[in-house]
Amino acid sequence: MSMPQKEVYGAQPPLELLRQFIDHGHWYDLKDTSTLTLVDIQIMAAMAPPGGARNTITSRLSRHFSVVSMNPFSDETMNKIFSTLITTYLKNQECTMDYVAVGIHIVQSTMEIYKAAMTNLLPTPNKSHYVFNLRDFSRVVLGCCLIKKNEITDKTVFARLWVHEVFRVFYDRLTDDEDRVWLFK
Repeated sequence: MSMPQKEVYGAQPPLELLRQFIDHGHWYDLKDTSTLTLVDIQIMAAMAPPGGARNTITSRLSRHFSVVSMNPFSDETMNKIFSTLITTYLKNQECTMDYVAVGIHIVQSTMEIYKAAMTNLLPTPNKSHYVFNLRDFSRVVLGCCLIKKNEITDKTVFARLWVHEVFRVFYDRLTDDEDRVWLFK
């Protein structure tokens, strides 16, 4: 619901249409102005916090919904979750502690890229798919967990796998050359 762009006067016509239906239970046909009634309709909606190209919605619309929100995880919590995940995987693969340490660095580096992407690669109407969340973070880490012990000949192989996963998750989504250059830096 945070995607419709605001008009000059701040209105969001798609959301106003939705609000009209919720308030009145019908829409009007554009051809003959007769009422169009829909029955047995349940509306479930989702939106992201305002910022970037994401907009707030009016209180006239939000009053119709039960708002459930969740605070973002702290860096410490995210680090603990994904470090535990990759450490457990590497220990189950019977890797040495050197590789476990690399795994922890991979989690920290992924967090830096994830946070930078959330700050610098904001969604716009032309780039509405620039929405990054914890699923992207986990795809990178879980992609690194696909490697087997016999495939890790040295730390460089593990680092190259991480770079590959970052490119597949973040770089492949970028549509603008300027954004691609930003990721390389």
